[in-house]
Amino acid sequence: MNGVIDRCPTGIVGFDKLCDGGFVRNSDNLIVGGPGSGKSTFLLQFLWNGIAKFGENGLYCSFEPDILDTLNDSMAHGWDFSKLSEEGKIKFMRFAPQTSIEELKKELTRMISKNNVRRICFDPVSVLALSLSDKGKIRQTIFELSSLMKRLKVTTIFADESLEGEMNWTSGSEWTKTDILRFLSDSVSIFYESPVAGVGDRAIRIAKMRRTAHERAAIGMIIRDGGIEVFNKEGRVVSQVERAAVQKVDVSMVPKVISQKKETSSPVEVIPKREDLVAPVALVPAVKRDDGSVSVIPTAPIHQELPKLPSNNVAPQAREKTAFSSSNVVT
Repeated sequence: MNGVIDRCPTGIVGFDKLCDGGFVRNSDNLIVGGPGSGKSTFLLQFLWNGIAKFGENGLYCSFEPDILDTLNDSMAHGWDFSKLSEEGKIKFMRFAPQTSIEELKKELTRMISKNNVRRICFDPVSVLALSLSDKGKIRQTIFELSSLMKRLKVTTIFADESLEGEMNWTSGSEWTKTDILRFLSDSVSIFYESPVAGVGDRAIRIAKMRRTAHERAAIGMIIRDGGIEVFNKEGRVVSQVERAAVQKVDVSMVPKVISQKKETSSPVEVIPKREDLVAPVALVPAVKRDDGSVSVIPTAPIHQELPKLPSNNVAPQAREKTAFSSSNVVT
């Protein structure tokens, strides 16, 4: 099956072997788990590997204010996104929970098209539906976002919170936002914050993945300095040979579109700029008139830009203290 279906490899040690080489390209994928189960690490590693190993630009969308802490944590794994951000290869956006689906779709379409984004992560996606009580509206909102990502030809990962005791499917009137996500997604991977039979320090189970002959049992995994490593089906730690193989780009797994990609001479903006609307960083709806003047609609921000990431020439000690300071973010 992996010889027919175009795959988007995660580059995460052990994971791609569980699902014929990675996610189905341009699919929508849900990962769900409790706090500390490794979801955010998986998202960042997926984006990092996409750029470093497969030449695919990424976009990270957050609906919570702790995105700065998440990015600081990535440095512990050696993923300094600063240079990649300056080169326009990775974008980080934080949306307000009250952002409408239409505004969200508009901003995402612009960002994805402008920056040639091929991989995108939403964390946590259920916040989108917090203001909705009607299940039909929730389903429609999630469906519209999912459909847009497929039309734009990006491989998407939605992350959502769920406790280990809440991993079973519900039915009828008890359906939750996460259940709707599970139903609409092409794949569902469940993360556990406790190990399986003493193997590793956490576990992962691919509950479903369309068009894929995937492993269905829960498999142990561990988070090391270099990120997540998933054990093999026998519970064996991945060998040095297998680990080294993942660190190199497997030409057979690189999507064909890479060779067709046209290089652009102009650098890509780190974050979309709108100095003509409002300065310096808070973006709000506005109407630009024919004479060049701008009328700003007083309302809550659609989304906020993150401060510029620290450059690689900053000393490690200084970076540790100053990186992603929340005081630089307009709230």
